[in-house]
Amino acid sequence: MATSAVVSESQAPPRTWPRVLLVLGRVILGAIFIIAAYTKLHFNGGWHLGDYHFFFGMAINSYNLLPVWAVELLARVLPWFELALGVFLIIGVGLRWSGIIASALLLVFIAAMTRAYIMGLEIMCGCFGNNEKLGPWTLIRDSSMLVLALAVTSGAFLIKKHRVVRFLLNFTCSSGICARMKSSW
Repeated sequence: MATSAVVSESQAPPRTWPRVLLVLGRVILGAIFIIAAYTKLHFNGGWHLGDYHFFFGMAINSYNLLPVWAVELLARVLPWFELALGVFLIIGVGLRWSGIIASALLLVFIAAMTRAYIMGLEIMCGCFGNNEKLGPWTLIRDSSMLVLALAVTSGAFLIKKHRVVRFLLNFTCSSGICARMKSSW
């Protein structure tokens, strides 16, 4: 005896709050990256598209981690990379990859800042321009951003997983496999 797959009206609709939290988290994280890029490119009342890398390069070099050629490259590329990453997070493009990259980038920033703080270097952080001194507050702030980035990343993976499972269930039930499986029980 075959039974049809009928969706009960008593079943709860899919929860939307995880998606809302994911959207909220990725928009906040994306905005933070865009603001970070903006403060590196626009300071002292004007855009510094031609010379921003000199000022930001000084902040990077103060960490005493990289050779000069790497400092120059990072100073030129990082603000634009942060801007693109922020835009990708806000619009949700490649969200799982964007979340992984944001998490990894923040982890590298936190590691460099922690090393500098432990070594007692009195330097400017460079996170949001060149006027913020490295200290416990900057470490707490960036660590909070890392927690948010990890939450966005895991949320993106979980929602993608649920989407795939839902698709497979809908596909198998629409093809009559569910009804045949129930009849064999």
